[in-house]
Amino acid sequence: MAWLCALPESEQVAARLVLDERHEDPPRDFDDENSYFFGSMGGHNIVIACLPPAQPGLVSASRLVVPMSRSFPNLKIYLFVGIGGGVPHSPPCENAEDDIHLGDVVVGYSEAIGAPAVVQWDFGRRLEGDNYENTSNLNKPDRRLLSALGSIVTNHECGDTKFDDHLSKIMSKNSKFAHPGLHNDKLFKATYCHGDAKNCADCDTHQLVPRPERDSTNLVYHRSTIVSGNSVMKNGMERDKISKMSYDARCFEMEAAGVIDDTRCLVIRGIADYADGHKNWLWHKYAAAAAAAFGKEFLLTLKPVVLESLRPKVPQLG
Repeated sequence: MAWLCALPESEQVAARLVLDERHEDPPRDFDDENSYFFGSMGGHNIVIACLPPAQPGLVSASRLVVPMSRSFPNLKIYLFVGIGGGVPHSPPCENAEDDIHLGDVVVGYSEAIGAPAVVQWDFGRRLEGDNYENTSNLNKPDRRLLSALGSIVTNHECGDTKFDDHLSKIMSKNSKFAHPGLHNDKLFKATYCHGDAKNCADCDTHQLVPRPERDSTNLVYHRSTIVSGNSVMKNGMERDKISKMSYDARCFEMEAAGVIDDTRCLVIRGIADYADGHKNWLWHKYAAAAAAAFGKEFLLTLKPVVLESLRPKVPQLG
């Protein structure tokens, strides 16, 4: 089982902290330039790999998994676990748990029939009248992964998931991954620009979106199409426009489109910002922890015996 990350200081740390056991490094291909960490979760042997610092994007993600699959030719399932930018509903949902909030988790599988798991938003056709046609809708996750995801949905409704336990394990080992507090979840109107300030301390609070507030820090997850591309989304108006053209996607990120078509991959993203100009680092570590907690619950649900009949799927660069 492969666990993929993009950020070594948050996503990969959360992945290592949520392991059940650490394993010694096995021998591997000497031509492989990746660095790995090894362990187990839920009876699955895990190899954790991360992109090099400051090298995000689709091509970098592809270059991560190709040598990885050569060094570990028996890999069958890939989880891409990390942070992303959330797309809140407009107008806001009446129930706060139905809307996207900072620290939530978005899983790349839409509840809408026929919608893709991932859309590459910067791969398409620019048409007349500022219109855009997307031409890159990527594979849905393997049926076995979707079955496990369905079990999580049922288990969660029955109160049988252990997201909070997984988060507590991470936070007990590193307090930097603690929840920043509900009062620090601020959503500004899509039309309101942040400007050049270092943080939002001077942003106009009259520009905040009025919406129902959460009364708990319990982990909330959503199933949705995820928008992937090589550019960082930092524009609320553009965010909403692309989301509507992409099956009402609820998350932006920068790596999944580079691997999902060539691997059995499930994309799990903790929401660290609202993909607008008001980005900051306050929620990054907690969002990474939330995604890791969901990833662990998924592996506890996906029994190792389910994967025994699968053949490894080797990705190809390019």
